[in-house]
Amino acid sequence: MADAFVAPPAHDVHSPGGIPLKATFFESDQNAAWDPTRPSQYLADMKCRVPDRGTTCDASVVATYFPNLTQTPHTLYLVWPHCTDWSGAGEITPWGGYNFEYVPSTRELVIHCYRAKAWLYAHQYLYGVAGTGRWALVAVSTTRMGSGTITILEDDHLEHLVGDQTDEYQLATATIS
Repeated sequence: MADAFVAPPAHDVHSPGGIPLKATFFESDQNAAWDPTRPSQYLADMKCRVPDRGTTCDASVVATYFPNLTQTPHTLYLVWPHCTDWSGAGEITPWGGYNFEYVPSTRELVIHCYRAKAWLYAHQYLYGVAGTGRWALVAVSTTRMGSGTITILEDDHLEHLVGDQTDEYQLATATIS
C-alpha cells in the first residue's frame, strides 16, 4: 500500500522504432529572445529580438549573445517553449525532463516531456494566469532523417504506478532537404 504514494523514477521515453537525437539549446534571456518561427534548416530564418530595445536581432547581435550558434549542415532549427509546467484544468505538472527522438516509420520528430507520479496523490492547482518560460532555439541533427516532410510532435508523458497517460500535440511540420 505504501508504494501507492511513491512515484516511480522518471526516465526518458522511447517510441517503438525511435532513434534518439541530440538537441542543442540556445536559451532566450534578457538580452536576446527567440520568437516563435516555423522550423527551418536555415538559421537565417529564425527570428529573435532585443527586448530592451524593441528591435529584431541582426547577425552581429546573434553572434554576440550566442557565440556557439552557427549555421551547420544537417541541422533543423526550431523555437520551442520547453515543456510547460501546467496542464488543462489548472493542475500544476512540473516535468521531470525531456528527450528528442525521430521515428522513421511515421517521419515524426517527437519531443517527449515526461514525469513520474505516484498512483495516489493530491492535485496541486494553480488559479489565475501563469506565465510560460522563455522560448529556446533548439538545433537538432537531421542526419538520420532523409529528405522530405516531417511532423514535429510534443508528447506529454505522465507515468503512474499503474498505467501511463500520454497526450500528443502537433507543433509544426518541416521540410528536410
